Amino acid sequence: MKFLWLTLLGLGRTLYLAYAAWCWLFPVALLLIAVLVGGVGTQVPLLRAGAYALTALLLALALFAVGYIHLRRTDGNPNPWQSAFMAWFGTLKFFRNEGGSPEVKLHWPSKFLVENPRGYRISGMDLRQLLGLLEPGDILLRGYEGYVDGEFIRRSSLSAQNEFKPGWFTHVALYVGALSEDDRAHVPAPFGQHADYFATGPQSVIHAMAKGVHTEDILTFCRCDYLCALRLPPELSLGSAPITPLVRCKQSNPPSASDDFVRALQDDLHAGHRVSRERVVAAARLSALEKIGEEYDFDCSDTQAFDRFSCAELLYFCLRGVLGAIGLQPLPHALYPLAPWVKSFKVLERATLTPDDYRDLARRGALEVVWEDRYSRTLP
Repeated sequence: MKFLWLTLLGLGRTLYLAYAAWCWLFPVALLLIAVLVGGVGTQVPLLRAGAYALTALLLALALFAVGYIHLRRTDGNPNPWQSAFMAWFGTLKFFRNEGGSPEVKLHWPSKFLVENPRGYRISGMDLRQLLGLLEPGDILLRGYEGYVDGEFIRRSSLSAQNEFKPGWFTHVALYVGALSEDDRAHVPAPFGQHADYFATGPQSVIHAMAKGVHTEDILTFCRCDYLCALRLPPELSLGSAPITPLVRCKQSNPPSASDDFVRALQDDLHAGHRVSRERVVAAARLSALEKIGEEYDFDCSDTQAFDRFSCAELLYFCLRGVLGAIGLQPLPHALYPLAPWVKSFKVLERATLTPDDYRDLARRGALEVVWEDRYSRTLP
């Protein structure tokens, strides 16, 4: 039996390594297999040598895996290879998607085997702390490890300094607290009756994702690796900030209820008065409800028309009454596809907002950090 577990350990880890290498380097692997199977190796001896070298490397790794476990064995474990194999085997997860994304509508089956798919970094204790602190109107930033779109967002850096500065958070949402049947009346038809876009609940967020603007339960939203909660100050004033005009949707004809809230806020600010956080939150909350069902802005460049939204643009719209008071404005961003190796090459430059722009407001003192995970807390 010891030989069985030793074989499974060496073979299993080696096969998984080959699978992972195939996922990363399948064009090269395909070429090497074609050389061996097709019989053209005599014509291209260098490629045949590469294939043999790859085989030798995999065998060496298998021996290393077995030997390493043997060296680290404990006296109380009579069969370390069985323990090692079962511990590793339990980290494998098979992902299967037969339906495909409804937004993409390709419906091609896809299957992936992943080693050690750990849970999210945000733990249950983290959530307990956060939920005890949240108030309606708080701004929630989140981030993930390993998602391809998240890496693109992190590479959409501020371009004013003409040098790449990596981002951290990849999504932003407005925490609205409890949603009731009274709130449903503010949601445009037919989305108010569509459970995928609006649902009542004790603790909810409103945010923009691929399917558009919709509500989501706070527990679902917080399944992530990095999380931060920001809060507006108790009172806001323009001070020396430049006066900003009322930002209104082109479709608001006649003006919506949230436009009336925003106009009242701006009138008071322009008159030199302070406005309370409660008034700003009420306007932001109503603005978000009125935009449920709007399409996602995949260009991430709509900061004027507001008939489609990225996640950061939705928050910008909801806070349009106090943009000058908190210093929030679209800034030049660009995608740095070769970062961090090449920090000057950029593409797709445009004036927009990203989730990290809201974290920067907290660094400047315009927003308060209510809670932040221990990993994000170490960022400069």
